[in-house]
Amino acid sequence: MKKVNLGCGQTFHHDWLNIDFSSTGPGVIAHDLTSGLPLRDDEVDVIYCSHVLEHLNKKFAPIFLKECFRVLRKGGVLRIAVPDLETITRLYLMLLERARKGDAEAQGAYDWIMIELFDQMVRNVPGGEFVKHLAAGPLVAESFIVSRAGKEATDVLSYLKNPANAENVSRLSFPDESKLTAEQLGNFRRSGEVHQWMYDSYSLGRLISGAGFGLISTVRADESKIPEFNSYCLDIDENGQVRKPDSLFMEAVKPVDLIR
Repeated sequence: MKKVNLGCGQTFHHDWLNIDFSSTGPGVIAHDLTSGLPLRDDEVDVIYCSHVLEHLNKKFAPIFLKECFRVLRKGGVLRIAVPDLETITRLYLMLLERARKGDAEAQGAYDWIMIELFDQMVRNVPGGEFVKHLAAGPLVAESFIVSRAGKEATDVLSYLKNPANAENVSRLSFPDESKLTAEQLGNFRRSGEVHQWMYDSYSLGRLISGAGFGLISTVRADESKIPEFNSYCLDIDENGQVRKPDSLFMEAVKPVDLIR
């Protein structure tokens, strides 16, 4: 079975063909995903794509999914993970109401959900408000932040709280965005870090359907049509913890009775 991990970043498994815009580790193939996939028609059985689609221009997303459709064999499985816009916005509305009533923990969580919603779309420097907020401390809503950001948050917080890193933490500084040139801003905005769009299960499902896929479903992080998917520790770790808890996970299948 040939399995492909597109836009793998630092999360990949040697049993998969791992492709990203630049090589991020041993065996990771560097390829511009906006120039088509370096694969033949009907060549692969599985495509996994985690937190990539939101970084692509909205107009390019249908083209990218049609490329996924092209290279998958009939009956092949597509699995996509993106930030879950619906959950973010529902949390925003709930926390807004509680924050207005003076709930201190909700006010802290509200600040985080605003970062989660907007920061990666509007940031002008690497990391945006993510690390800056965690480093500002003390965090009123730390448990909420960890429940949303998962390992990304716990790794940063572990570093910040480690006494051995105290000197480095005390010297932490963040760029003065007002001093960035237009060229610097433009280069960063085109670097691939920022989010170009956001999706919910309706809009993502419609996009996947438009590319020709069927049997579209929303699944859990630990649920998949891909054989032994959890053993690869792509969406959950070896302890069963979800790697990106803020995600929407969807799967679809290339129809077996496809007529060309």
